[in-house]
Amino acid sequence: MTNHTLLLLLSAFSGGALTLVSGEEAGVSTEPYRERKVLTTSGEECTFPFRQGGRLHHHCITVLTSKPWCSLTGNFDRDRRWGLCLPSEGFNNTSRDVPDLCRANPCRHGGVCTPVPQIGSFRCSCPEEFTGRLCEQKKCYETLHLRHYDVGETWGRIHLRSVEQCTCLVWGAECQRVHYTMCRRNPCQNLGTCRLITATGKEVCHCRNGYSGPRCSLEPETECYNGRGTGYRGVAGTAASGARCLPWSSDLLFDELHVGTVFPSATKGLGEHAFCRNPDGDKRPWCYTTSDSAISWEYCNIPSCAKLASSSRRIVVFGVPPGGKKPNSPKPAKSPVCGTKHKKRLAVARGRIFGGTSALPGTHPWMAAIYIGPSDFCAGSLISSCWIVTAAHCLFRNPLKSQLRVVLGQHRFNVTGPNAQTFGVDKYIFPKHFSVFNPTLHDIALIKLKKEDGRCARKTPFVRPICLPDKTTAFPVGYCCAISGWGHLYEKGSNYSTLQEAGVRLISDDTCRDPAVYGNHITANMICAGLGSCVDACQGDSGGPLACAAGDVSFLHGIISWGEGCGRPGKPGVYTRVVNYVDWINSVVKAKARTL
Repeated sequence: MTNHTLLLLLSAFSGGALTLVSGEEAGVSTEPYRERKVLTTSGEECTFPFRQGGRLHHHCITVLTSKPWCSLTGNFDRDRRWGLCLPSEGFNNTSRDVPDLCRANPCRHGGVCTPVPQIGSFRCSCPEEFTGRLCEQKKCYETLHLRHYDVGETWGRIHLRSVEQCTCLVWGAECQRVHYTMCRRNPCQNLGTCRLITATGKEVCHCRNGYSGPRCSLEPETECYNGRGTGYRGVAGTAASGARCLPWSSDLLFDELHVGTVFPSATKGLGEHAFCRNPDGDKRPWCYTTSDSAISWEYCNIPSCAKLASSSRRIVVFGVPPGGKKPNSPKPAKSPVCGTKHKKRLAVARGRIFGGTSALPGTHPWMAAIYIGPSDFCAGSLISSCWIVTAAHCLFRNPLKSQLRVVLGQHRFNVTGPNAQTFGVDKYIFPKHFSVFNPTLHDIALIKLKKEDGRCARKTPFVRPICLPDKTTAFPVGYCCAISGWGHLYEKGSNYSTLQEAGVRLISDDTCRDPAVYGNHITANMICAGLGSCVDACQGDSGGPLACAAGDVSFLHGIISWGEGCGRPGKPGVYTRVVNYVDWINSVVKAKARTL
């Protein structure tokens, strides 16, 4: 082993993660919005925020270069239009020593304060019903449209058989009767009638009872959902966490969903609105949100109509009255018990490939965040209710079990969200051939979770195990597999992130053993991946999974182990070959199960 490799491993031990990074992700920052116009060297104006690598950026960024750049549209991932940013006063002033202007939260009415350290200022993200720099101004609410209008906005309505033009002013809405004619076409849905304001040419809809909205497309009486909620057309627009939903037509959702690609979008309830829907047949209505400057999704806090109905009548179990016999139900169709995941990107729109972007919640439900002591960190993979597979070098210092904490279902680093499950550690086990003096060899370990309330991990859409390979599971050279982790976004980075994902292609052993790559440091227990990646180089945390999918089922093909630098040309990532250790894993897990 070279001295350089040893330094890399020691860095992983002290920092907790050996990260392999996508070139496009290098230097990515999540600083808040810069409240000023920024021009490029060609005189074009930057667009903020813009989407790159699945994340939202609010100022110029750097990618493997010291020259800052920005996108010329709101979605660089789609349009690939960019320019070098002109130097501006304070651009390099990223000091964190500015006063914490958000400590006292100047934002009113529940607004969220975000510091802008570059200019020593802040900005407020206001609730839907408020506006203004400090969220001090209440918006105007139109009951016929079931929506808020900002100060200065105008809209038409039909009120008490009169056609009116309304304007939102600082002190409230003012509406005046106006002249109108019949519409040449009828854009109103659900048999609504249309009138045309003569002065402005705006079309105004009058809705039948039970419908609302500017085009009569909303059903305000829908306060619950039936079945899975695929037919829900209500106006709830807030996720269960309180986050506001993104409009389904948002330009930021190009890779997750574009209304134009969903056919037919109208029948799925999508359109120019931000209300909860269930277009992919999930278990209940949901919507896209933003979390830590990344696209996310959440279920909505909408009650089931069946539950509301059951609360007002006698409870009947399985539809059978007390004393009746429970009918025989057909056996459920067999489905994989491991390796399946949520596919919000695939199920709603078109397929996409990995490319070093922020993952959506539930995309890698087997990911385990392993916190070691006060500062070290590694990742792992859930393989059964109580067992995690990780890299042995993450635990080579033999930390006390009381110093270990494992979090499943986590999306943002060190943030315990509503989908997370947290556990202590009962024990961890190394293979008998592992040695701290040569930690790249046999770099695998098992962690047994300590039960909470008599059980370990509970299977949810956000927490479920990955499948272990067997002797017949094989993936060819060049096969595209996925890696994921919370790792640093560039080689010398110090901060962790929201869960990231990337794609890497498997490399032949001969190529990896080439003297120009890693030579004789590669053994039969290792796999190399990443030279000819699907989109870009890899990224992730030590101990995390190299997951290869066969159909819709993912297998733990490798464990992120070591590598030279982060995303360096000609230096792929090296992974522990899991199939060589499956017999050992099964012997440990089954032996411990027999002793319970």
